[in-house]
Amino acid sequence: MHFPGVALVTGAASGIGRATAKLFAKEGCRRIAIGDIQAPALNKTREEIQSEYKDAEVVAIPTDVTSESSVNSLVQSVVNTFGRIDYACNVAGILLPGITTEYSLSQWDKQFSVNTRGMWLCQRAQITQMLKQEPLKAPDSHFPARGAIANVASMAGLRVYDNLPAYCASKHAIIGFTKSDGLHYAKSGIRLNAICPGVIKTPMLGEVPEEDDTNLDEMVREMALKRTGMPEEVAECLVWITSGRASFVTATTLAPNGGMVGG
Repeated sequence: MHFPGVALVTGAASGIGRATAKLFAKEGCRRIAIGDIQAPALNKTREEIQSEYKDAEVVAIPTDVTSESSVNSLVQSVVNTFGRIDYACNVAGILLPGITTEYSLSQWDKQFSVNTRGMWLCQRAQITQMLKQEPLKAPDSHFPARGAIANVASMAGLRVYDNLPAYCASKHAIIGFTKSDGLHYAKSGIRLNAICPGVIKTPMLGEVPEEDDTNLDEMVREMALKRTGMPEEVAECLVWITSGRASFVTATTLAPNGGMVGG
């Protein structure tokens, strides 16, 4: 793959986000911006990339995706440094399990503030910038593009789990606005797609308390491959779908889920 432009990855302090930022560098992208609310871990990602890819320029920008000003500042900082944004992967998210009658309003608001509001704020700021910039043509694509955005949703956005109503709703919403904007901005040379991972071995799984009835083993048994996925496997989908090789893919979902029923 070829990445002559600028990549931006949110949620890059760990898990899928960190793996995605690293893969952009591995595939030849030499201008990479990463954002996350966890500044020390974010800097670790930057250091790891730059230690392995000496010619890569990586900027780490602490970002709170729930804050409009923080997200706008992130995008402006990237543009100030690199001049544009071509490949945006929005990964930041949280999992707060719980059934409706035992779920608090504050939990609901937090779930949506990060997953839905945060991703929409990132998407809006990225589209706004992409509309301002001239199209860029990658060597492996016949078509120039102003940019491509990939939002990490979840299998919980394509199906439901009976103990994750808020999480499912937040991820369904991501798919909704991703597809809608994917249709609207296609004419402007901007592609938007949602990635819907299954059970992936990331720090997010550690957020599920042992007493919760989310049975991860049962979820894995539903998968044809009979194992959890790795962050690097999801990163492959994110990097490919924002590349020139996916130039005819927009307003849709891609589900790296190990073969889950319902996906």
